[in-house]
Amino acid sequence: MKKFKFITISVFSLILSACGGKSVDITIPDNNCPNDKELVEKALKGDEDAGLTIAHMYYNGDGVIQDYTEAIKWYKILAEKGNPYAQYYMGLCHDEGRGLEASLTKAMDYYKQSFLEFKSRAEKGDKDAMLYLGKMYSLGKYVAKDKTAAVKWYREAAEQGDAKAQYTMGACYDEGNGVARSYEEAVKWYRQAAYQNNADAQSALGACYEEGRGVEKSATEAVKWYRLAAEQGNADAQCNLGYCYDEGIGVEQSLGEAVNWYRLAAEQGNAVAQNNLGYCYETGSGVEPSLEEAIKWYKFAAKQGNESAIATLRAKGITDYD
Repeated sequence: MKKFKFITISVFSLILSACGGKSVDITIPDNNCPNDKELVEKALKGDEDAGLTIAHMYYNGDGVIQDYTEAIKWYKILAEKGNPYAQYYMGLCHDEGRGLEASLTKAMDYYKQSFLEFKSRAEKGDKDAMLYLGKMYSLGKYVAKDKTAAVKWYREAAEQGDAKAQYTMGACYDEGNGVARSYEEAVKWYRQAAYQNNADAQSALGACYEEGRGVEKSATEAVKWYRLAAEQGNADAQCNLGYCYDEGIGVEQSLGEAVNWYRLAAEQGNAVAQNNLGYCYETGSGVEPSLEEAIKWYKFAAKQGNESAIATLRAKGITDYD
């Protein structure tokens, strides 16, 4: 059975044989090279922001196949140059054993370096540093977990107009993290970020309208905000918009459109969309029925722990998700 889930919460040198460029001392796989040649060239020339962007691409699987080892090559170079964002991610990789040996000692060393630099920058008004400082307090990385301190820094950045911080403040109020839960306050902050075209906030605001959480319930408004976020590539919004088409919520029902949006989200790894797409293939809803395709998508979802997909596969006698 399909499930609809609102997700509102909860961020040099190389060989360019495939990308076109001169050889230096770190290679990028020719079958997994970023398409943005200008970005790669900037990174090659030592642009830290460009190098960090490529590292994040590999870390998150954004535009390339996710590869922690490749991400770490970039993070390590930047970390050695004192970049606190790279230091934070090096700490995270050691902390969680992603592409590196799990080592709390090494993780803490990187976290310490990043925390001290974030704190220094935040106190000078750097909004991105405020966000990461808040994240470190929220997660308890290097410092003791302190959600109140996290919100302090999120709020400071949000009040300066930072859209990511505004979205984060909305999420804090939505979940009651570090503040008393208030859906009205959540909507206020989501809306500020949404009007700055922040896709996460647009998706979250759509969910608030869909559920009538902190705002008058409106399927039409929900679809409006989901669509804005979905068209920016937000996977949660794509999944939710697919469901709206699936059930005729705020739009004329269209199973074909539902499948299109589910597929976009599923291909980005959204487990709910993968499960829903599997159901569409199994039942022939908006697509030619195919049990083989259905099982494929159910397995993708099950690997991520989606309970509906796991139950569906178990009922078919399938417990191996590879």
